[in-house]
Amino acid sequence: MPLFRRGPGGGDDRAAREAAAAEQAASLAALERGELPLRAQQRLAELGAGGGLFTSDLSVNEFALGAASGLRPVAQVMGSSIYHVGWQQSPGTWAGWQARGVSQELVTLSEAWNTARSRAFSRLAQEATLLRAHAVVGVRLTVGRHDWAAGAIEYVAVGTAVRIDGAAPTAEPVLTDLSGQEYFLLREAGYRPLGVVGATSVLYVVSGWQQRQVQGMFSSWANQELGDFTQGVYDARELALGRVSADARRQGAAGMVGVTLAHSVEEREASSGGSSRTDLIVTVHVLGTSIAAETETVSAVTPALTVNVSRDSHPAHVLGGNQ
Repeated sequence: MPLFRRGPGGGDDRAAREAAAAEQAASLAALERGELPLRAQQRLAELGAGGGLFTSDLSVNEFALGAASGLRPVAQVMGSSIYHVGWQQSPGTWAGWQARGVSQELVTLSEAWNTARSRAFSRLAQEATLLRAHAVVGVRLTVGRHDWAAGAIEYVAVGTAVRIDGAAPTAEPVLTDLSGQEYFLLREAGYRPLGVVGATSVLYVVSGWQQRQVQGMFSSWANQELGDFTQGVYDARELALGRVSADARRQGAAGMVGVTLAHSVEEREASSGGSSRTDLIVTVHVLGTSIAAETETVSAVTPALTVNVSRDSHPAHVLGGNQ
């Protein structure tokens, strides 16, 4: 006689658990390849094939204008990546002895942000592809860190997948941080979006001894610019803008619209030769949509920029349309 009696349906329960474990393992393998979990793939493929209830974050005005112009929402789509940041060595103490401060990119941190964003965008595009969408509008990008995942960063991209009435199917939907209204106006003006471009730069800004003298007890009575910190913020911005401009140029863009720029500043206490100083870690995120005229061919032109600037003293903030 068996030691434990198996209740009714015990075999079915074990089979269900084994199937769930196999599905979870397959989903984790898909995530490692940069793909979507299996259930998300199945749900979106079914939604893309049928004419079910759509979901979107479009406003009433955007929906009405889109419907009048043949732009139909299919579903809200999302791409996400939580990414562990590897070890990064800080600049050596020798830099603190220089008269003027220096800026040095923390390459490991920059690469982590850019890789996480790239994976989030890729998964967003995969969801739109399964929905047979022509484009994704109103892409909003939320970035941040969490206490429950020390040493990790998170990118979440959310938008609305849309189809264009009468347009031929496309193998790769266009991602754009433009709102539904802006997307419609862009098409009416004879331009087409090429895709979302983004970049992040993280710089460590050392406070030189001249700036530390300005911050000293006897100099604090006068208004004076902290030049090392100002220069560091400029350096971080130029590096990020240079990267998105290079990406847009490779796409053959005539320019970028809807560009948002956000930066965060984190203080870092450092010491050299027995004296302490306050350095900065400056993080700059840039996001925009590259565009080209309908009649233009792909050419190597220098993209123009239209930039909206926002500042955030905290590590988590939102970039993108409909802010």
